[in-house]
Amino acid sequence: MISKIKKFISENKLEIIVISAILLTALAIRLYKIDGYLTFLGDEGRDVRVVRDLITRFDLIFIGPQTSIGNMYLGPLYYYMMAPFLWIAGLSPVGPAVMVAFISTLTIGLTWWVTRSWFTPFAGIIAALFFCFSPVSIIYSRASWNPNPMPLFALLACWSIYKVWADKNFKYIILTGISLAFALQMHYLGLLLIPILGLFWTLSLINTNLKKNLLSKTLISLVTFLLLMSPLALFDLKHNGMNFNAFKTFFTDRQTTININPANSNRFFDILELFNQELILGRQEFFLPVAVILFLLATLFLFGKIKNQKAYLLLLAWLGIGLTGLGLYKQHVYAHYFGFLFPVAYIFLGLLTSKIHKGLSLVLIAFLLFINLSNLPFYEPNHQLQRTEEVTDLIIKESNNQQFNFALIAKQNYDESYRYFLENKNADFVRGEEKISDQLFVVCEDGDKCHPEGDPAYQVAIFGPATTLDQWQVDHIKVYKLIHK
Repeated sequence: MISKIKKFISENKLEIIVISAILLTALAIRLYKIDGYLTFLGDEGRDVRVVRDLITRFDLIFIGPQTSIGNMYLGPLYYYMMAPFLWIAGLSPVGPAVMVAFISTLTIGLTWWVTRSWFTPFAGIIAALFFCFSPVSIIYSRASWNPNPMPLFALLACWSIYKVWADKNFKYIILTGISLAFALQMHYLGLLLIPILGLFWTLSLINTNLKKNLLSKTLISLVTFLLLMSPLALFDLKHNGMNFNAFKTFFTDRQTTININPANSNRFFDILELFNQELILGRQEFFLPVAVILFLLATLFLFGKIKNQKAYLLLLAWLGIGLTGLGLYKQHVYAHYFGFLFPVAYIFLGLLTSKIHKGLSLVLIAFLLFINLSNLPFYEPNHQLQRTEEVTDLIIKESNNQQFNFALIAKQNYDESYRYFLENKNADFVRGEEKISDQLFVVCEDGDKCHPEGDPAYQVAIFGPATTLDQWQVDHIKVYKLIHK
């Protein structure tokens, strides 16, 4: 293996230099001021609290985060991925965010490798280049959030099923099962990978004389998949099928969730527009109608230009099934929902620019790079992490080493991020449902609109009639100290 790597490097020195520069640039962009850019709100606070307890108290985790729609729980694999990075970082939430940045860079490298092996080295370099500078990719690669690693596992799943189908290398079906399990536990949109993988597994079975070998490897893959998904099954056994029932409700009560029949959906072109806007045009809208038309024409144009028709067929199936599946969803489609399609966009761009006239190719590359570079997300860092810690330090100081209750009033946040720091700093903090102390600290994230006395928030209401003793301000956040009347 080492000799093969050395030989490959010696025969492709310029390509290795270029891809190394792209990967180093991608990593630098994603790590730049990551502690200031990362999101640290209630969801992120909840995640690090769970993983901290795994590290410090060895509390095993059987479920992951709860979905925003449907009240379903993901599997716990993302939490186990976070654990070593949170530990190395000394329980700082920056650690898992750095993990995501490295995973994103790894995905770019794998996209280069897959694209060059399917098509051409030039296509691979261009795919990696666009992936590197994609504003959406950058935004979702510098914060710890379970959907963010999805592009890696989607790419691994589709690449491995290609190896099974095109190369008849059946051992890769085991990697397919592992990748699918990880993808599903990052986000349930990984379910849209199942028809893609199932289609090419069926084609593999039909077009081989080694059916017994494929079926035996598939059985191993299935067992591995079930083992990785087993914590969710154990959780359901203990909680009367809570997750299964939530799934059942989501797919049977379809008035506001999904449309099972693709023929009844009119959202395909809306989703295609959003796909082009978010992943190809750097979130620009001005050129969107032209871009969608050219994208559709390009898919037809490439049919007669590709030597590796199998790879192109897989790429089109991946894109077509993915967009159709998202079109069946009735709720708003956010940019991170395209996570399992990120690699498709950049592989397609690399492929297209490698097959059109060189002059036109250079113009297209320069134009798209200009648009994406113009929209790189280098706005002023939000400093949510530092601000949250500063607020908790202020509360601990002003509590005068006396026990206190805590409440957060915010329209779009909850108190897990503050609780994480209060617990880590061993503050004498107690929940109101456990004990009512003599002082209550209220954090108001809505500025002057907040009036803590008499607010219906549970941790405020349970404290009882109170009056404000003192107040402070940290950036836009107001902190109030309340005592009993």
